[in-house]
Amino acid sequence: MPKISWKITSTVALVVFVIVAAMVAPVRFASAGSEGADYDFLIGTGFLCGLDPSACPDIARADNGDTIEITGSGALSTHPKSVSGGGSFTHKDASGGVLASGTWTADQLVSFQGYGCGGDGLPSFLCGGRAIIKVTLWVGGVPVHTGLLQVDCLIGDKIPAAATEGVRLSVQDALNFNKEVSGFTVFVD
Repeated sequence: MPKISWKITSTVALVVFVIVAAMVAPVRFASAGSEGADYDFLIGTGFLCGLDPSACPDIARADNGDTIEITGSGALSTHPKSVSGGGSFTHKDASGGVLASGTWTADQLVSFQGYGCGGDGLPSFLCGGRAIIKVTLWVGGVPVHTGLLQVDCLIGDKIPAAATEGVRLSVQDALNFNKEVSGFTVFVD
């Protein structure tokens, strides 16, 4: 009789395990793709400035030779997509004359592609990736343009071959600062 009891108990336990596993497994698989990541980001500011003389500010150039200097910081989340933060900018002509300066605010996270964290002697909380952020440019407290700010940090083991450290800014109905010149960025996990 004890053998039958043990068999029944084992069978019941196995059936319960299979039922529970079948109920839990779809939930885990369904949520696996929806996990998000949260990062703080720095653009040509903070501790980055002490790493190299060209680290701050980040500079991008337009085809006509104009440049934009950008600094800032904020936070982003990939699920749900959100972003906050901002900083300052200075738009200069090809000869270095200041055309405009003001601030920028992060309005919407369009996309984020992580490149990985740490490596090459860096702490594991310093991460690389590409964020594309919809921003508003402000001059004298007045919104003057919207645009897309691309932030690239080349840390990690999944860096695309064509990626370049720095920022780009495509200003709606205006200039496209599409060439990274100098500056450091980072995503902090």
